[in-house]
Amino acid sequence: MKTMLIAAAILTLALSSIAQDRKTIYVDRMEGLEPFIEKALQAVELPFDFIEEDKQPDMKANLARMHSAYGEILYKHKLGRDETHRLELRDVTTNKVIAWHTFRLSGDDDSRRRAAEEFASKVKKAWGKRSR
Repeated sequence: MKTMLIAAAILTLALSSIAQDRKTIYVDRMEGLEPFIEKALQAVELPFDFIEEDKQPDMKANLARMHSAYGEILYKHKLGRDETHRLELRDVTTNKVIAWHTFRLSGDDDSRRRAAEEFASKVKKAWGKRSR
């Protein structure tokens, strides 16, 4: 009987610690990338619950332009590439960027899926370092 009570207590503690480690995340509008980002983050099995922005999430994923139009021309001319967008995962309370992925945004679904998967893998790697 004691072992059943001890096992139940351990299970309760384990479940409560797992529930506390989950974070809420809001995926901002990103020119059609939102479903790809959500799917990729779910695929890497991070402890995130996706919610709306008005429910005050712990984390926020968004898309940022890195350069102005003139800056993009200079960037392309000087460096020979045009990586003009950056996916970021920010901690809302500290406004600190946890992970980011720089890429060239194009209109096809394959490149969007690839960018989302690469972003999700970087988030997983950063999250693993953070939770050590």
